[in-house]
Amino acid sequence: MRASLFLPRIIAIPIMLIIAVASVILFSVFFAILLIPVTLIGFKIWRAFTLAQKKQDGAIIEAQYSVIEKSEADI
Repeated sequence: MRASLFLPRIIAIPIMLIIAVASVILFSVFFAILLIPVTLIGFKIWRAFTLAQKKQDGAIIEAQYSVIEKSEADI
């Protein structure tokens, strides 16, 4: 009778370890599935922001050059 009470502990410990490992793996997969689209969206927003900044910087430089050219022509 003692062996029959010990058997569930022998089975329960590996099952608990398997459940712990499986839950960690599933959590990692779920986190990766969520992280990939967020990363792609963030990259697209960052690229659009940098392109907008470059376009804005180019307009400012042209405006500065045009002002300098006008001031030199007035002198």
